[in-house]
Amino acid sequence: MTVTTARKMTFEEYLTYDDGTDKLYEFNDGELVEVTPATVFHNDLMMFFAFFLQSEINRSQHPYCVRVNSTEIFNGKRTRRPDVLVMTLAQKKSLGNQPDILRDPCLLVIEIVSPTCRTVDTIEKREEYAQFGIPEYWIIDFLLGTFTVLNLVNGVYIEKVYRESDLIISNVFPEISLMMRQVLESI
Repeated sequence: MTVTTARKMTFEEYLTYDDGTDKLYEFNDGELVEVTPATVFHNDLMMFFAFFLQSEINRSQHPYCVRVNSTEIFNGKRTRRPDVLVMTLAQKKSLGNQPDILRDPCLLVIEIVSPTCRTVDTIEKREEYAQFGIPEYWIIDFLLGTFTVLNLVNGVYIEKVYRESDLIISNVFPEISLMMRQVLESI
């Protein structure tokens, strides 16, 4: 749901906006777009991926960190708050004590497709994340039973779709061992 204000809001105003509720918003060219609260199922999946990826980061000693539905990505016009993202520790450090907003591409974003936001999660964000230069994007779609890994090549995502027992291949995490079946069994 887009919240229309009397005049378009600046990004700086967005950073300090408070409507007195606990609603979350994304910024879209001067307008606020309300973010639908996650379901229990959605939250469980976000936590599964966060734990799984953080375990892999610890095991492999990659200089990365995981964020769950908190860090926003700002492309100069709009923000997005991915379900899960992985950024470098250098990116985390560069944020200091400022708003948790990346203005440079992170390494990986994960979106869990919501039935009410299917087009946003699978089409709009795909275009935006590619334009922003995010090297890898995972789309988890339980309605279709698919785990799609998109890798950015020359500004366009090349996708590989995985199903229940397919071993998922990631450029960001080349040593992971993960199948859609494991994700399904985790919840």
